[in-house]
Amino acid sequence: MAPLQITRKLHITPLIDIQSSAFAERYISGVYWRLFGWRRHGEIEAQGPLPEDYLIDNLKMCAQINRFDRRHDEALRADIGFFLGMLHGGVLTPTGTLRPDARTLVIIHTDDFHDGYKRGRVDYFTRYEEIIHTEDQLLDLLKGHAEDNLYLGREQETLRWAIGCSVGELSGWLFPLTQPE
Repeated sequence: MAPLQITRKLHITPLIDIQSSAFAERYISGVYWRLFGWRRHGEIEAQGPLPEDYLIDNLKMCAQINRFDRRHDEALRADIGFFLGMLHGGVLTPTGTLRPDARTLVIIHTDDFHDGYKRGRVDYFTRYEEIIHTEDQLLDLLKGHAEDNLYLGREQETLRWAIGCSVGELSGWLFPLTQPE
């Protein structure tokens, strides 16, 4: 994966292989916003991992505005790029190193997300060839989740588990396997 330039001095390797400029530009924006944006706009410091609901709520919003209808791929790529950039930036310091207080890619609140996250991490470390490695693979998976869960009204727990799996897989690149895992 090619590093992304966040600032003149800060380059980071993204969580997945990025294939489009829309995704890359918005990923950079998301990382930048989490690391530096709050300062520029005089907001209260907003660093650290985001809650699991950040991604779930934003994916639901994308479904509500029909981003998953396969006619808005460019906009969906930009949205997902920004969301992942925000998640990634939340676990980094302004120098690009992993925050010492970060243990997971998001703050986990529910058992369903936690179980999915654990499953995704196990898959990352044991079934690496079969997990998501590219932007296209991630978008295909999220479109499948949208069709199965967001549009059809499946139970919230199923969606939390499925998104937890994906986030757990993405976390494997940043967080090494721990003894309890």
